[in-house]
Amino acid sequence: MADLALTGAEREFLRALRELGVGYLIVGLGAAVLQGADTVTADIDIWFQDRSDPRIAEAAKKVGGVWVPGHFGMMPPMLEGTLEDRFDVVTTMSGLDDFAMEAARTKTVVVDGEPLPVLPLDRVIHSKRAAARAKDLAVLPALEAALAASVANLDEG
Repeated sequence: MADLALTGAEREFLRALRELGVGYLIVGLGAAVLQGADTVTADIDIWFQDRSDPRIAEAAKKVGGVWVPGHFGMMPPMLEGTLEDRFDVVTTMSGLDDFAMEAARTKTVVVDGEPLPVLPLDRVIHSKRAAARAKDLAVLPALEAALAASVANLDEG
């Protein structure tokens, strides 16, 4: 799927996370775009099962990146170096169950040859509704249309 093309460093970072066994999900509008939503996003929201997992730093280092775990309540976690600006590390997800429950619902979407664990579109919608920020509510029609189209495609198949 080319809707969210990855740089070489991004692809290798996600591959390293998978190979090292780091639990993560692509969430938010990035997840929605990967499932056919007609919307645009510049960043990739990534939700880690455990932000204190040292394998995150190991994966980042493999591609010339740096993992800054942040300080709870003081500084948000972030990826720097070759990975800065594109990944947005999510610390909370409005309206969703814990990571393990949501990971059990994960869809796999292949991007640039890399299988990515993606939050299903119906759960992205649920989270956007729960967050209820103006920017989240504004994208709901596009997300709901993509979900309706995917359900219709399943019904036809």
